[in-house]
Amino acid sequence: MTVTDPIASPVESIKAASALLRGDLASELEAPAPNVSHDAEQLLKFHGVYAQDDRDQRRARSLAGETLAFSFMIRVAIPGGRLTTAQWLALDAVADDVADGTIRLTTRQAVQFHGVAKHDLRTVASTLHHHLLTSFAACGDVVRNTVTCPDLAIAGGGDPGEGVASRIARAFKPATRAHWEIFVDGTLAASAVEDVEHDFYGETYLPRKFKIAVAHPDENCVDVYAQDLGLVPATHPELGSGFVVLVGGGLGRSYAQADTFARLADSLTFVTHDEVIALIGAVVETYRDLGDRTNRRRARMKYVVADGGLAAFAAAVSRRYGPLRPPLEVHLGAGDDHLGWRKDADGRWRLGIRVAAGRVRDERVGLGLRSALREVLRGRDLELIITAQQDLIVAGFAQSERDEVDRLLERHGVRGLDQLGAVERSALACPALPTCGQALAEAERVLPAVVDAVQASLDRLGGSRGLQLRLTGCPNGCARPALAEVGIVGRTKTTYDVYLGGGPRGDRLARVAHEKVELDDLAEVLTPHLERWRDEGLDGESFGDFVQRVAAP
Repeated sequence: MTVTDPIASPVESIKAASALLRGDLASELEAPAPNVSHDAEQLLKFHGVYAQDDRDQRRARSLAGETLAFSFMIRVAIPGGRLTTAQWLALDAVADDVADGTIRLTTRQAVQFHGVAKHDLRTVASTLHHHLLTSFAACGDVVRNTVTCPDLAIAGGGDPGEGVASRIARAFKPATRAHWEIFVDGTLAASAVEDVEHDFYGETYLPRKFKIAVAHPDENCVDVYAQDLGLVPATHPELGSGFVVLVGGGLGRSYAQADTFARLADSLTFVTHDEVIALIGAVVETYRDLGDRTNRRRARMKYVVADGGLAAFAAAVSRRYGPLRPPLEVHLGAGDDHLGWRKDADGRWRLGIRVAAGRVRDERVGLGLRSALREVLRGRDLELIITAQQDLIVAGFAQSERDEVDRLLERHGVRGLDQLGAVERSALACPALPTCGQALAEAERVLPAVVDAVQASLDRLGGSRGLQLRLTGCPNGCARPALAEVGIVGRTKTTYDVYLGGGPRGDRLARVAHEKVELDDLAEVLTPHLERWRDEGLDGESFGDFVQRVAAP
């Protein structure tokens, strides 16, 4: 398949003609219009920017003949979710200076700013660059931000998974200077022809996005089976420490295309630390060559593995890499939410803070989580880690600082671990409306009401066990509902499909139980299932395991 093939998707032609992601972005950013062209929208994604408009205002503005309320979302790629105090404070300032006053933490340990005007995009990019951060390659058809279990990041040099996210980021960041020229430096190269790109990307990059996660060897907080490529630290009996490599996972589907589906990754091979980057490169090259460039709804790597089979995919990787070793067995436990106070190996303490739907905001001026974090960080050299559960860890406290920090957070209305309900503790949601162009229904804005209603049902039934609930506005699955005990997925503007039977281990797909349920009926639909769990569940049996057991043939 080449980009000149008449059946290649239009996006392939845009990439091929872009001069390594430049296109007409420089001139379009200078133009007075609040939006950009369709082709520019596609290229902006590679630079970490999504063009959006306020869908709450779309109809009224259209009827009035007015310009839509255009804005942009900019995503900051943060390998492993790790930030310094200075970097967090810089991001906090951006939220007020050019965005909507909030910082959104994503399930891929990145940060998003919403409501950014076109003329402010370069300001944000320059600020990020100054603080050794970037939005480049946070989106687009490239290797995206690599997620990592926080325990690996905090472990220092002692854990086999520590540092690999940064190595991956360096190795697979696109080589083109387009982002630097357009967004940071402002001076275009004399000739874009002189620029080069990595061979594993080429001039048209990958067929679609490519996601990588590094799990803890004991628990699966990053949902490693949902990734294009997953790494699980392991010890080989002869070769020592390294990684089991998983391939072919992914959760997004399309209602418009029946042959799209969620899929769990398969074990491919074992590699040592010295081999892991080369192996990933071979997998990326295989996907580059075999991925579908005609239909973006079926362009993800999971379809290459599913359609041709794991053996054929492994053979294709082997031709680029060399012989593959058999993988070791993987046994991952339930994902840790990393919340509350924890003591680290160096004697210092970390605090995991629940962030509802990942939205860091103040409830009113000077009062709320954003202001609390500024006060906590003032005068301290700490490390912050965004988790794959959209929460935030602040690490590096002395024992003597804990009480002061607790009092400060309480004063700002930040709820402690003992104040969280069984459902809200792990509930996830994507942003959805009003900004996401893919959203079919609400998600983040209705999450509190859905959580409260389901929690009320649990309380009436006398249950106190945790329940994993994830809510998305469409089947793209950004909050990973296909793996949840209760996955709620937007189907139409007012209805949702309900999936049951996943679980905290992230090793099993949920199955659809109810279709097109009205928002106000979700708790009522779930109640009979929760009643059966109460009456028929085994001691200590999670809801997802119960659903799986009673539904098994």
